[in-house]
Amino acid sequence: MIDSLPYSDVKDCSAIKTRVLEGFEDPSLTKDAWNKLLEQGDTDTVNLTWDWQRSWWKSFGRGKLLLVVAERNGYSIALAPLFSDEGMIYNLFPEDALDFVGDVSDPSVLDALLKTARNAVEDFVGFRFYFIPHTSRTGFLLKDAAARLNLNYYDEGSLPSPFLDLKSEPEKALNMTRKKSLRRHENYFTREGKLEVLHFSKAEDILPHLEEFFEQHIARRNTTTASSLFLDIKQRDYYKRLTTEISSTGWLRFTRLNWNGKAIAFHYGLSYKGRYLYGIPSFNMELAEHSPGEVLLRQLLLAAISEGATSFDLGMGDEAYKYRFSSNVTHLHTCGMYPAD
Repeated sequence: MIDSLPYSDVKDCSAIKTRVLEGFEDPSLTKDAWNKLLEQGDTDTVNLTWDWQRSWWKSFGRGKLLLVVAERNGYSIALAPLFSDEGMIYNLFPEDALDFVGDVSDPSVLDALLKTARNAVEDFVGFRFYFIPHTSRTGFLLKDAAARLNLNYYDEGSLPSPFLDLKSEPEKALNMTRKKSLRRHENYFTREGKLEVLHFSKAEDILPHLEEFFEQHIARRNTTTASSLFLDIKQRDYYKRLTTEISSTGWLRFTRLNWNGKAIAFHYGLSYKGRYLYGIPSFNMELAEHSPGEVLLRQLLLAAISEGATSFDLGMGDEAYKYRFSSNVTHLHTCGMYPAD
Protein backbone atom coordinates (compact mmCIF):
# COMPACT_ATOMS: atom_id res chain seq x y z
CA MET A 1 0.00 0.00 0.00
CA ILE A 2 1.27 3.48 -0.92
CA ASP A 3 0.99 5.93 1.96
CA SER A 4 0.80 9.69 1.77
CA LEU A 5 3.04 12.19 3.53
CA PRO A 6 2.92 15.97 3.80
CA TYR A 7 4.31 17.24 0.50
CA SER A 8 7.01 19.27 2.26
CA ASP A 9 8.48 16.03 3.60
CA VAL A 10 9.01 14.44 0.19
CA LYS A 11 9.25 17.24 -2.39
CA ASP A 12 13.04 17.13 -2.75
CA CYS A 13 13.40 13.40 -3.22
CA SER A 14 13.30 11.31 -6.40
CA ALA A 15 11.51 11.97 -9.69
CA ILE A 16 7.74 12.02 -10.04
CA LYS A 17 5.98 8.80 -10.99
CA THR A 18 2.33 8.66 -11.98
CA ARG A 19 -0.24 5.93 -12.49
CA VAL A 20 -3.97 5.54 -12.92
CA LEU A 21 -5.71 3.85 -9.99
CA GLU A 22 -7.94 0.84 -10.56
CA GLY A 23 -10.97 2.75 -9.30
CA PHE A 24 -11.90 3.97 -5.85
CA GLU A 25 -11.35 0.57 -4.29
CA ASP A 26 -7.70 0.37 -5.40
CA PRO A 27 -5.92 -0.77 -2.22
CA SER A 28 -2.75 1.17 -3.09
CA LEU A 29 -4.46 4.47 -2.18
CA THR A 30 -6.94 4.00 0.62
CA LYS A 31 -9.83 6.20 1.62
CA ASP A 32 -7.84 7.50 4.59
CA ALA A 33 -4.79 8.25 2.43
CA TRP A 34 -6.97 10.14 -0.09
CA ASN A 35 -8.59 12.25 2.62
CA LYS A 36 -5.21 12.91 4.24
CA LEU A 37 -3.88 14.17 0.90
CA LEU A 38 -6.89 16.46 0.64
CA GLU A 39 -5.74 18.35 3.73
CA GLN A 40 -2.49 19.30 1.96
CA GLY A 41 -3.99 21.06 -1.05
CA ASP A 42 -5.45 24.52 -1.54
CA THR A 43 -9.08 23.34 -1.40
CA ASP A 44 -10.34 20.96 1.28
CA THR A 45 -14.09 20.60 0.80
CA VAL A 46 -16.47 17.77 1.57
CA ASN A 47 -17.25 17.02 -2.07
CA LEU A 48 -13.54 16.33 -2.76
CA THR A 49 -13.41 13.58 -0.15
CA TRP A 50 -13.07 9.96 -1.23
CA ASP A 51 -16.51 9.30 0.25
CA TRP A 52 -18.35 11.93 -1.77
CA GLN A 53 -16.48 11.46 -5.05
CA ARG A 54 -17.00 7.70 -4.96
CA SER A 55 -20.72 8.05 -4.27
CA TRP A 56 -21.16 10.63 -7.06
CA TRP A 57 -19.33 8.47 -9.59
CA LYS A 58 -21.44 5.42 -8.74
CA SER A 59 -24.59 7.40 -9.55
CA PHE A 60 -23.55 9.67 -12.41
CA GLY A 61 -20.25 8.42 -13.76
CA ARG A 62 -19.90 8.12 -17.52
CA GLY A 63 -17.02 7.45 -19.87
CA LYS A 64 -13.71 6.37 -18.34
CA LEU A 65 -12.69 7.02 -14.75
CA LEU A 66 -9.19 8.50 -14.45
CA LEU A 67 -7.93 8.69 -10.88
CA VAL A 68 -4.36 9.77 -11.54
CA VAL A 69 -1.96 9.69 -8.60
CA ALA A 70 1.50 11.26 -8.46
CA GLU A 71 4.15 9.64 -6.28
CA ARG A 72 7.61 10.64 -5.19
CA ASN A 73 9.99 8.41 -3.30
CA GLY A 74 7.22 5.86 -2.83
CA TYR A 75 4.71 8.27 -1.33
CA SER A 76 1.51 9.65 -2.84
CA ILE A 77 1.73 13.44 -3.02
CA ALA A 78 -1.18 14.47 -5.26
CA LEU A 79 -4.23 13.08 -7.01
CA ALA A 80 -6.27 14.22 -10.00
CA PRO A 81 -9.84 12.83 -9.76
CA LEU A 82 -10.88 12.93 -13.41
CA PHE A 83 -12.87 11.14 -16.08
CA SER A 84 -12.87 11.19 -19.87
CA ASP A 85 -15.83 11.23 -22.23
CA GLU A 86 -15.62 11.55 -26.03
CA GLY A 87 -12.07 12.85 -25.90
CA MET A 88 -12.66 15.48 -23.20
CA ILE A 89 -11.22 15.14 -19.70
CA TYR A 90 -13.21 16.59 -16.79
CA ASN A 91 -12.87 16.71 -13.04
CA LEU A 92 -15.54 14.78 -11.15
CA PHE A 93 -18.04 17.53 -10.52
CA PRO A 94 -20.32 17.41 -7.51
CA GLU A 95 -21.60 20.99 -7.41
CA ASP A 96 -19.29 22.78 -5.03
CA ALA A 97 -15.70 24.03 -4.94
CA LEU A 98 -13.41 21.57 -6.75
CA ASP A 99 -9.67 21.18 -7.15
CA PHE A 100 -6.84 18.66 -7.23
CA VAL A 101 -6.35 16.53 -4.14
CA GLY A 102 -3.00 17.35 -2.55
CA ASP A 103 -0.30 19.88 -3.39
CA VAL A 104 0.26 20.51 -7.12
CA SER A 105 2.30 23.69 -6.74
CA ASP A 106 5.43 21.95 -8.10
CA PRO A 107 5.18 22.22 -11.91
CA SER A 108 6.64 18.74 -12.34
CA VAL A 109 3.78 17.27 -10.28
CA LEU A 110 1.00 19.08 -12.12
CA ASP A 111 2.54 18.42 -15.54
CA ALA A 112 2.93 14.73 -14.77
CA LEU A 113 -0.71 14.40 -13.71
CA LEU A 114 -1.97 16.19 -16.82
CA LYS A 115 0.29 14.28 -19.20
CA THR A 116 -0.73 10.94 -17.74
CA ALA A 117 -4.42 11.78 -18.06
CA ARG A 118 -3.97 13.07 -21.61
CA ASN A 119 -2.00 9.99 -22.67
CA ALA A 120 -4.77 7.74 -21.33
CA VAL A 121 -7.34 9.18 -23.74
CA GLU A 122 -7.57 8.44 -27.44
CA ASP A 123 -8.41 11.40 -29.68
CA PHE A 124 -7.74 13.86 -26.88
CA VAL A 125 -9.86 17.01 -27.25
CA GLY A 126 -9.07 18.98 -24.11
CA PHE A 127 -9.42 19.47 -20.35
CA ARG A 128 -12.23 21.22 -18.53
CA PHE A 129 -11.94 21.81 -14.79
CA TYR A 130 -15.15 22.99 -13.14
CA PHE A 131 -15.60 25.17 -10.06
CA ILE A 132 -12.00 26.01 -9.11
CA PRO A 133 -12.20 28.63 -6.32
CA HIS A 134 -10.43 31.92 -6.83
CA THR A 135 -8.78 31.36 -3.44
CA SER A 136 -6.85 28.41 -4.90
CA ARG A 137 -3.59 28.74 -6.83
CA THR A 138 -4.81 26.08 -9.25
CA GLY A 139 -6.19 28.43 -11.89
CA PHE A 140 -2.82 30.18 -12.21
CA LEU A 141 -0.96 26.88 -12.07
CA LEU A 142 -3.09 25.43 -14.88
CA LYS A 143 -2.48 28.51 -17.03
CA ASP A 144 1.28 28.08 -16.63
CA ALA A 145 1.03 24.34 -17.25
CA ALA A 146 -0.90 24.92 -20.45
CA ALA A 147 2.00 26.89 -21.90
CA ARG A 148 4.46 24.11 -21.02
CA LEU A 149 2.21 21.40 -22.49
CA ASN A 150 1.40 23.22 -25.75
CA LEU A 151 -2.20 23.84 -24.74
CA ASN A 152 -4.32 26.98 -24.92
CA TYR A 153 -5.79 28.07 -21.61
CA TYR A 154 -9.21 29.73 -21.19
CA ASP A 155 -11.12 31.02 -18.19
CA GLU A 156 -14.59 29.84 -19.20
CA GLY A 157 -16.54 31.84 -16.67
CA SER A 158 -17.32 31.75 -12.98
CA LEU A 159 -20.17 31.43 -10.52
CA PRO A 160 -20.43 33.21 -7.16
CA SER A 161 -20.70 31.27 -3.92
CA PRO A 162 -21.62 33.71 -1.11
CA PHE A 163 -20.85 32.84 2.50
CA LEU A 164 -21.12 34.31 5.96
CA ASP A 165 -17.90 34.41 7.96
CA LEU A 166 -18.90 33.17 11.41
CA LYS A 167 -15.42 33.13 12.88
CA SER A 168 -14.20 36.63 12.02
CA GLU A 169 -17.57 38.34 12.36
CA PRO A 170 -19.52 36.48 15.07
CA GLU A 171 -21.63 39.49 16.03
CA LYS A 172 -22.63 40.08 12.41
CA ALA A 173 -23.68 36.44 12.20
CA LEU A 174 -25.85 36.77 15.29
CA ASN A 175 -27.38 39.95 13.92
CA MET A 176 -28.37 38.01 10.81
CA THR A 177 -30.51 35.73 12.97
CA ARG A 178 -32.14 38.79 14.55
CA LYS A 179 -33.34 40.34 11.32
CA LYS A 180 -36.88 41.63 11.77
CA SER A 181 -38.19 39.78 8.73
CA LEU A 182 -36.91 36.44 10.02
CA ARG A 183 -38.27 36.99 13.52
CA ARG A 184 -41.60 38.23 12.19
CA HIS A 185 -42.15 35.11 10.07
CA GLU A 186 -41.10 32.80 12.87
CA ASN A 187 -43.34 34.62 15.34
CA TYR A 188 -46.33 33.89 13.12
CA PHE A 189 -45.76 30.15 13.34
CA THR A 190 -45.10 30.16 17.09
CA ARG A 191 -48.11 32.38 17.73
CA GLU A 192 -50.57 30.46 15.56
CA GLY A 193 -49.52 26.95 16.48
CA LYS A 194 -46.65 24.69 17.54
CA LEU A 195 -43.35 25.04 15.69
CA GLU A 196 -40.84 22.19 16.02
CA VAL A 197 -37.25 22.28 14.74
CA LEU A 198 -35.76 18.82 14.24
CA HIS A 199 -32.07 18.38 13.36
CA PHE A 200 -30.65 15.00 12.25
CA SER A 201 -27.17 13.81 11.30
CA LYS A 202 -27.52 10.01 11.02
CA ALA A 203 -28.87 7.98 8.11
CA GLU A 204 -31.33 6.02 10.24
CA ASP A 205 -32.96 9.31 11.31
CA ILE A 206 -32.82 11.04 7.91
CA LEU A 207 -33.91 8.30 5.50
CA PRO A 208 -37.54 8.12 6.73
CA HIS A 209 -38.00 11.81 5.79
CA LEU A 210 -36.40 11.85 2.35
CA GLU A 211 -39.42 10.93 0.21
CA GLU A 212 -41.50 13.66 1.83
CA PHE A 213 -38.61 16.09 1.32
CA PHE A 214 -38.33 15.12 -2.36
CA GLU A 215 -42.05 15.64 -2.96
CA GLN A 216 -42.07 18.99 -1.20
CA HIS A 217 -39.07 20.13 -3.24
CA ILE A 218 -40.81 19.09 -6.47
CA ALA A 219 -43.97 20.98 -5.51
CA ARG A 220 -41.93 24.07 -4.61
CA ARG A 221 -40.02 24.07 -7.90
CA ASN A 222 -43.21 23.54 -9.91
CA THR A 223 -43.93 27.20 -9.21
CA THR A 224 -40.64 28.31 -10.78
CA THR A 225 -38.92 27.99 -14.16
CA ALA A 226 -36.33 25.60 -12.69
CA SER A 227 -37.68 22.09 -12.18
CA SER A 228 -36.67 19.99 -9.19
CA LEU A 229 -33.68 17.70 -9.51
CA PHE A 230 -35.74 15.11 -7.64
CA LEU A 231 -37.94 14.51 -10.67
CA ASP A 232 -35.01 12.32 -11.71
CA ILE A 233 -35.08 8.95 -9.96
CA LYS A 234 -31.28 8.81 -10.23
CA GLN A 235 -31.03 11.94 -8.07
CA ARG A 236 -33.35 10.45 -5.48
CA ASP A 237 -31.33 7.24 -5.38
CA TYR A 238 -28.10 9.23 -5.20
CA TYR A 239 -29.14 11.18 -2.13
CA LYS A 240 -30.41 8.05 -0.42
CA ARG A 241 -27.13 6.26 -1.12
CA LEU A 242 -25.04 9.26 -0.13
CA THR A 243 -26.95 9.56 3.13
CA THR A 244 -26.18 5.95 3.97
CA GLU A 245 -22.57 6.01 2.82
CA ILE A 246 -21.42 9.14 4.66
CA SER A 247 -23.58 8.76 7.77
CA SER A 248 -20.65 7.60 9.91
CA THR A 249 -18.58 10.70 9.09
CA GLY A 250 -20.76 13.10 11.05
CA TRP A 251 -20.95 15.50 8.09
CA LEU A 252 -24.69 15.21 7.40
CA ARG A 253 -27.07 17.97 8.46
CA PHE A 254 -30.76 17.40 7.81
CA THR A 255 -33.43 19.68 9.25
CA ARG A 256 -37.21 19.35 9.32
CA LEU A 257 -39.55 22.11 10.48
CA ASN A 258 -42.94 20.95 11.70
CA TRP A 259 -45.88 23.24 12.33
CA ASN A 260 -48.87 21.73 14.07
CA GLY A 261 -47.39 18.32 13.28
CA LYS A 262 -46.95 18.86 9.51
CA ALA A 263 -43.70 19.51 7.62
CA ILE A 264 -43.44 23.12 6.44
CA ALA A 265 -39.76 23.07 5.42
CA PHE A 266 -36.78 20.74 4.96
CA HIS A 267 -33.06 21.18 4.43
CA TYR A 268 -30.43 18.70 3.27
CA GLY A 269 -26.92 20.01 3.94
CA LEU A 270 -23.53 19.25 5.41
CA SER A 271 -20.98 20.49 7.89
CA TYR A 272 -17.32 19.75 7.18
CA LYS A 273 -14.33 21.07 9.09
CA GLY A 274 -16.18 24.15 10.26
CA ARG A 275 -17.89 24.93 6.94
CA TYR A 276 -21.66 24.61 7.31
CA LEU A 277 -23.05 24.14 3.82
CA TYR A 278 -26.55 25.37 2.98
CA GLY A 279 -27.42 22.63 0.55
CA ILE A 280 -30.93 21.89 -0.70
CA PRO A 281 -33.87 23.62 1.02
CA SER A 282 -37.58 23.22 0.41
CA PHE A 283 -40.74 24.63 1.92
CA ASN A 284 -44.50 24.20 1.76
CA MET A 285 -45.85 26.49 -0.95
CA GLU A 286 -49.28 26.64 0.67
CA LEU A 287 -47.66 28.73 3.41
CA ALA A 288 -45.46 30.83 1.14
CA GLU A 289 -47.00 34.12 2.31
CA HIS A 290 -45.55 33.40 5.78
CA SER A 291 -42.07 32.55 4.42
CA PRO A 292 -41.30 29.19 6.06
CA GLY A 293 -38.08 29.22 3.99
CA GLU A 294 -36.80 32.21 5.96
CA VAL A 295 -37.74 30.53 9.22
CA LEU A 296 -35.71 27.54 8.06
CA LEU A 297 -32.73 29.73 7.15
CA ARG A 298 -32.74 31.38 10.58
CA GLN A 299 -32.76 28.01 12.31
CA LEU A 300 -29.88 26.77 10.18
CA LEU A 301 -27.84 29.86 11.00
CA LEU A 302 -28.52 29.28 14.69
CA ALA A 303 -27.51 25.62 14.33
CA ALA A 304 -24.26 26.53 12.59
CA ILE A 305 -23.39 29.10 15.27
CA SER A 306 -24.32 26.67 18.02
CA GLU A 307 -21.99 23.95 16.73
CA GLY A 308 -19.10 26.39 16.37
CA ALA A 309 -18.94 26.46 12.57
CA THR A 310 -16.48 28.97 11.12
CA SER A 311 -18.52 29.76 8.00
CA PHE A 312 -22.05 29.41 6.67
CA ASP A 313 -21.81 28.76 2.94
CA LEU A 314 -24.91 29.57 0.91
CA GLY A 315 -23.73 27.64 -2.13
CA MET A 316 -23.37 28.54 -5.79
CA GLY A 317 -25.72 31.09 -7.27
CA ASP A 318 -26.43 34.80 -7.33
CA GLU A 319 -29.90 34.78 -5.79
CA ALA A 320 -30.56 38.05 -3.96
CA TYR A 321 -31.30 36.41 -0.59
CA LYS A 322 -27.81 34.86 -0.54
CA TYR A 323 -26.21 38.29 -0.57
CA ARG A 324 -28.55 39.45 2.20
CA PHE A 325 -27.15 36.77 4.49
CA SER A 326 -23.50 36.72 3.46
CA SER A 327 -20.38 38.74 4.18
CA ASN A 328 -18.01 37.37 1.50
CA VAL A 329 -18.08 35.65 -1.90
CA THR A 330 -15.96 32.86 -3.34
CA HIS A 331 -15.83 32.84 -7.15
CA LEU A 332 -15.74 29.36 -8.69
CA HIS A 333 -14.05 29.33 -12.09
CA THR A 334 -14.23 26.86 -14.94
CA CYS A 335 -10.85 26.43 -16.65
CA GLY A 336 -10.43 25.01 -20.15
CA MET A 337 -7.22 23.70 -21.76
CA TYR A 338 -7.16 22.69 -25.43
CA PRO A 339 -4.45 21.68 -27.95
CA ALA A 340 -2.80 24.66 -29.55
CA ASP A 341 -3.10 24.82 -33.35
